[in-house]
Amino acid sequence: MTQHLGRPTEALAHYEALAAGHRAEGHDGRAYPRAAALRLTRTAGVHVDVGDIDGALGSAREAVEHLGGVSSARGTSSLADLRAKLVAHREAPLVRDFLEQTA
Repeated sequence: MTQHLGRPTEALAHYEALAAGHRAEGHDGRAYPRAAALRLTRTAGVHVDVGDIDGALGSAREAVEHLGGVSSARGTSSLADLRAKLVAHREAPLVRDFLEQTA
């Protein structure tokens, strides 16, 4: 799922800069919910890769909000890949809750 070429910290900085640029230009994720959800699931996956589970869950929750009401095979697949990464951390109550809510 996460394609960071072995450089997750750089990928995370890229995704965060992308989001900041979109906000600065007045782009609203609600106007393009699928694109926002895909970016957010990728961001969440990189957060998992660098060990930031709280950051991953924050991005993942936002992604789910954007996906609600959008029919997207890529979005569904991306979320499934993220869920698979989070399973390794299911002992954490917030991760377990997220996995149950998105099952």
